[in-house]
Amino acid sequence: MPKTLVISPNKCTGCRICELACSYRHFRMINPARSRIRVVRLPHEPVDSPIYCIQCGLCISACPFGALSRDLKTGIVKVSFEKCTGCGMCVHVCPYGAASRDPESRKALICDLCDGDPECAKICPEGVLLYLDPDDAAAYKRIAFSRLQRKEVTPLKPDAR
Repeated sequence: MPKTLVISPNKCTGCRICELACSYRHFRMINPARSRIRVVRLPHEPVDSPIYCIQCGLCISACPFGALSRDLKTGIVKVSFEKCTGCGMCVHVCPYGAASRDPESRKALICDLCDGDPECAKICPEGVLLYLDPDDAAAYKRIAFSRLQRKEVTPLKPDAR
């Protein structure tokens, strides 16, 4: 059964080593603009968080050239660079901003989980990125979502008229 990538955003220090490892793994160069994972700093807050493809597949059906497909064995979204025209539809439909285009070739950059051995998860010094079995990932997400809900719930203030 395919594994999935999950994050512990509260652990992220913003070091961006994951971006560097990704660009090196795929292009043999250190260039964050060519990374398939991005670390985002929230405006006016000292919070960093990795943004990555959750392999939802919305981009697959949006691609008018059939350049995107899902590997049936691993569940990973794959880009055919021969078929990709760089139209950007995958970037447009991605609800998380995880899909991007390579600044040099203009072809789609969508996380391929390093073919089942994600470099970002292996190299993260803080353990922010985890590559887990589906059941473990689901349990992890439930806990993380519950914590998030508790933090966002604020008591309602009575209307002061």
